[in-house]
Amino acid sequence: MRVVLQTTWNTTAAWRAELLRQAPDLDVRVWPEIGDPAEIDAVLCWQPPPDLFAGMRNLRLIQILGAGVDGLLRAHPRLPPVPVARLVDPVMSQRMAEYCLYATLRFHRQFDLYERQLAQAKWERHQHPDPAEIGVGVMGLGAIGSAVVRLLRQLGYNVAAWTRSPHPEAEVPVFVGEEGLPAFLARTRILICLLPLTPETASILDRRLFEQLPRGSWLVNAARGEHLVVPHLLAALETGRLEGAMLDVFAHEPLPKSSPLWRHPKVFVTPHAAGITNPRTATAVIVAQLRRLERGEPLAHLVDPARGY
Repeated sequence: MRVVLQTTWNTTAAWRAELLRQAPDLDVRVWPEIGDPAEIDAVLCWQPPPDLFAGMRNLRLIQILGAGVDGLLRAHPRLPPVPVARLVDPVMSQRMAEYCLYATLRFHRQFDLYERQLAQAKWERHQHPDPAEIGVGVMGLGAIGSAVVRLLRQLGYNVAAWTRSPHPEAEVPVFVGEEGLPAFLARTRILICLLPLTPETASILDRRLFEQLPRGSWLVNAARGEHLVVPHLLAALETGRLEGAMLDVFAHEPLPKSSPLWRHPKVFVTPHAAGITNPRTATAVIVAQLRRLERGEPLAHLVDPARGY
């Protein structure tokens, strides 16, 4: 099988080495040195250039090297008529869950407040409620959102989820669609955004949403920067509607040094590091997908480009 590997990361060599270690029979071609594009069976890509698929008339699969497909859809509003799959790596989901757990503990146990006291050499202890008294709201209940819910529930947090469609199999209360959003927000003190980026979810973290949260709530965004309206966040922090925010993703990355988010005392910034893709574990998932393609079996984790996830 002939596959093209394309990424914007500096890990291309590691990806190729891992693919050949786990599947020595693969013909792995690194973009843009791909030879005859008509020979290509599958493309493994992340934020692909507009001409990536040119001439690939025998292409059978587009496999994304990350959890989201928004980068692909922005660059290619008209995709080749082949299946598109996102990466669902249990290790990545676990890393994302760990990040969200850390954020939840940071706000629940008031470690953000202790960090500010540290700069003042201020010795003052603060009471904190039990986990069951903290309403944690997870926006999005895909592979990553489900992993976050499971981990937080294990520690006794009062978890609920909000999604665009019903999830009758969910282990927690699920609020659905526009109708369910107000009630979901009203019971949420720590809001965790893990939504896919679509036209419907872009800028969803805005003034209107923040005003429906209990006063003094916290925000965690580990999905996409375009979900967040930054001026509205800063205003909510100023008024006390939000007590703090932990942000891993931004509309422009790297986050410009001029951004006020770097210097805000109630904002904690991480550099899109919540769930970095691990070539070793992700390759095992991708090779299994390529074997299904070879055998003509149903493919896993397919997305609907029209829906954006």
